[in-house]
Amino acid sequence: MSNAASDRRRAASMMSFGGDRLRNLARWIHVEPLLAVVLWGSNYPVIRFALREVPVPSLTFLRLFLGAAILWALLLPRRGPVPRLLWAPLVNAGIALFALQIQIMASLHFTTAGQSAIIQAVAPIYSAVWLALRRRDHLDVRQWSGLLMGLVGVGLVVRGTPGHIEWSYVIGDLLSLAAAAAWVWYSLAISPVVGSLGPVQANGYAFSIAALAMAPLTLFDTRHAWWQSVSWNAWGGILYSVAAGFVVAMALWGRSMYRLGPRQTMPYAYLEPVSAVVLAAIILGESLAALQAVGAVLTLIGVWLASKSEVAST
Repeated sequence: MSNAASDRRRAASMMSFGGDRLRNLARWIHVEPLLAVVLWGSNYPVIRFALREVPVPSLTFLRLFLGAAILWALLLPRRGPVPRLLWAPLVNAGIALFALQIQIMASLHFTTAGQSAIIQAVAPIYSAVWLALRRRDHLDVRQWSGLLMGLVGVGLVVRGTPGHIEWSYVIGDLLSLAAAAAWVWYSLAISPVVGSLGPVQANGYAFSIAALAMAPLTLFDTRHAWWQSVSWNAWGGILYSVAAGFVVAMALWGRSMYRLGPRQTMPYAYLEPVSAVVLAAIILGESLAALQAVGAVLTLIGVWLASKSEVAST
């Protein structure tokens, strides 16, 4: 009996120890922002998979149209009027979103999902440089070192495997750099509108404007009726990238920003390219060369250094 009682005490002690470890882990890892960046990261391989069957202009238009439809469905019960002064910023944000989406789609057509995600992670560096050029902020030594390290890292990722250059990948990587700049443009353009209309209504208008701008470019693809040969897997990927990869991810991220605050939420953004690389390896069988892996690490460290002051001050 004493042995049985001793075994029960040991089991209870182990369960208590395990529960304490889980509670301590929960203090460091938050489910909402982590799931958001995993969903964002999954967009890259899912979209690249869909691009095997759907042309770039058509896929871009579909994502913008479906995104607008979902946002308006969420917005209809409480849609408010738009002040006249906000239409110019809204059009600016819509054009920025149009540029962002078409460049992301085109980049994934040429380069790998992992490389595209890593390179687009330099957006905070663009933001820091832009604010410095506009004299709204200044770059300290740590941020300058992060900027240089990030540029070296991107160069290694773009360079590819030693001994040769894949020019199609280079084109895609350059488009990824342009997409990162467009993301900063969109973020700066939509920010004042979100403050007045809220995130759902502001993004709903921006997506609608971007879809209208994209529509003329899809006429040629639509005329050739490519959709008749698209598999259900590709359609599922398109719907997933809009619903889970955008709407759900944005909702989780916004909820985390509200509950946890920017200080605890923003560092999870650095995990988005990591999740993209891992999921691209699982879904598409992609891999990084050793030199590219070094470049990826340098890029992420550089982004962290360049944006650390901005994140800590919010």
